[in-house]
Amino acid sequence: TFGREARHHQLIQLTNLKTRPRWVIFFAIGFGMCLTILDQSAVNIALPQIAYQFQAKITEVQWVAIGYGLTAGAFMLPMGSLSDLLGRRKLYVTGFFISAAGALVSGIAPNLLIAIIFRSLQGVGGAMVQSNALAIMITTFSVEKRGLVIGTFMTIVGVSSVVGPIVGGLIVDQFSWRILLIYPSPLLLIAALLSLYVLPDIKPSKENPNNKLNNFDWKGSIILCLALLVTMLTITNGPRLGWFSPVITVSILISLVLTVAFIFQQRNSESPLIPTDFYKHKIFTFGCTASFLAFFTGTSVFFIMPFFLQGVLDYSPGKSGLIITPMAGFFALSGPLAGYFSDKLGWRKIEMLGLITLVVALIGLSFANPQTVLVSLVPFLGCIGLGMGLFYSPNSASVLSVIPAERYGIATAFLNLIRNSSNIIGVSVTTAIVTGIMGNMGYAPSLDVVEELTDISGVKNAFSSGLRISFLAQLLLIASALYLTFRKV
Repeated sequence: TFGREARHHQLIQLTNLKTRPRWVIFFAIGFGMCLTILDQSAVNIALPQIAYQFQAKITEVQWVAIGYGLTAGAFMLPMGSLSDLLGRRKLYVTGFFISAAGALVSGIAPNLLIAIIFRSLQGVGGAMVQSNALAIMITTFSVEKRGLVIGTFMTIVGVSSVVGPIVGGLIVDQFSWRILLIYPSPLLLIAALLSLYVLPDIKPSKENPNNKLNNFDWKGSIILCLALLVTMLTITNGPRLGWFSPVITVSILISLVLTVAFIFQQRNSESPLIPTDFYKHKIFTFGCTASFLAFFTGTSVFFIMPFFLQGVLDYSPGKSGLIITPMAGFFALSGPLAGYFSDKLGWRKIEMLGLITLVVALIGLSFANPQTVLVSLVPFLGCIGLGMGLFYSPNSASVLSVIPAERYGIATAFLNLIRNSSNIIGVSVTTAIVTGIMGNMGYAPSLDVVEELTDISGVKNAFSSGLRISFLAQLLLIASALYLTFRKV
């Protein structure tokens, strides 16, 4: 460990001597990540207008957004591994060029199919950017500031995710959906040029025989991409088609076969996509598992609460957005603070404080019902954001503490993959629980039914019951994350 940290410090010192000031590098990375997340999160607001333009159904137009997310998730890990072999700046900058081209063509697309194809291509570029951004940041700064850097980085991601739909709505209202898809293109090119000028060009060590392109696990990457695509498609469509429908059943079987094939392939590979020595560290294995459980919960609450606020408590969409704002605000503010204090006090104390805050929030939210008053709801929503912010920075810092600097690309890509996949799975499972409880109580198993006017009192109670079961299930997950965090050292 001492030798690894010594090499890490040496790499940082050499880098800093030859590059711009570190916070200039941070600004360049932050600007690029902000553009990428804004672009990814804003497009949902334009789907109705795109559907009208192409005379298509919303279920078809959704692939403009889903295509980006699927390809970004599927290519995240391979791109992180490639960056460790080819150099992080090279793939990072290339990602901006690919994203800019995808944004331009999808915005001027003459038909829906071309728009979906090039938005999906943008997802590949997004994977190249997102899998390398954090790796470049933490390599630039010293180990003593790792928590602060990760916390500030996540603030950028969180704020961009919240602001994206707002910016998207303004652009669509004032201009059109085409402008929304096109406008990132020139900005992404600026981010690429800025990155070329500012970022250090750290070459992979030639002394390491594993740092060669022919050692890249192409077979494992293909199997993993297919497995992730099929799994995410299955989870995304499960609530709509029915978990026991023939299509979903076959998809689940294919996903399991591909997953098993990937595991066996990795065991027999000389250069596995995910190095097996990562899993030998409890800090890595337990930390990544706890991260998955925490993001599963945080994303689920953020997704389901607008349905409760509008369909059960009868608030308008605008007021519902304001009510949820503290959740995003506390996440953004607490990230850098958690990182700073974890650097000073140790990551585990702050990490567990975040998880305990989530436990308190879930207990409070589990009592939500049609008679709930706003003043008793908002503090617990704020605690969800606060708990997530307190948890993520020290958790990521602890996971990366056992990874050698030359493998930060694959490690940070893996953390991003965990975050993205837990978001998708959390939303799908929460939807399945809530609608399943509603179905058992005699109502249509759909979130949309809470907005209907027939037997509105019964529907509200059924939805609230499903919500309570969902929060209690998430409470068990956070308790598991607490146990893993306590035991990982």
